[in-house]
Amino acid sequence: MRFIFYISIFIALLIAGCGTTETVTEAGPDQPLFDIDEEIAEEYLAAEMDEFDRLLYENRSRLSDRFATIEHDIPDIFLREVVREESEAERYAGFRVQIISTRNVAEADSLQDDFRAWANERFENYEPEVYVLFRQPYYRVRTGDFRDRNQAIEFSRLVKNRYPEAWVVHDRIEPELAPNRNAPMRFKERIPSLQNIITD
Repeated sequence: MRFIFYISIFIALLIAGCGTTETVTEAGPDQPLFDIDEEIAEEYLAAEMDEFDRLLYENRSRLSDRFATIEHDIPDIFLREVVREESEAERYAGFRVQIISTRNVAEADSLQDDFRAWANERFENYEPEVYVLFRQPYYRVRTGDFRDRNQAIEFSRLVKNRYPEAWVVHDRIEPELAPNRNAPMRFKERIPSLQNIITD
């Protein structure tokens, strides 16, 4: 008996579901998705929602319109600068050779002068600049501006002939003072002194 009852309910639901003749249309932009009587909606709101939710529901469309059209207040020039700063950071990234790190400013200054004089007579393809940098509490004497680490290492080997504790460090460089990547780092060939020529 129950079985017949369940089958009859199933058939009735099937017939009711297939018997509709209304056409289904999509809601346009100005049409609500559901056709709800506003009075019923107000009663529902009064019964089911607290004050905050009701206020949010009533102002929902105005809020969404307001925030859909909001724009950021950052001027375009600042957005462009961020990109430019990143490329500048890459442009100035490189290597130098640190000769000494000391707390004595007089020692750093005299070493800078000594290295400049020595480098001017010894290096063939490159005239390295010498920098004294202060980062508390040390004065650091660094030389060279290299984009390529291997070239900086090659240069440091030459510098170690006179300053054995020199080593390569990552630093901000002056790109216009960087040597050609293909230029070999080497000493000038020794010109015999006038004294040696006379004695020969």
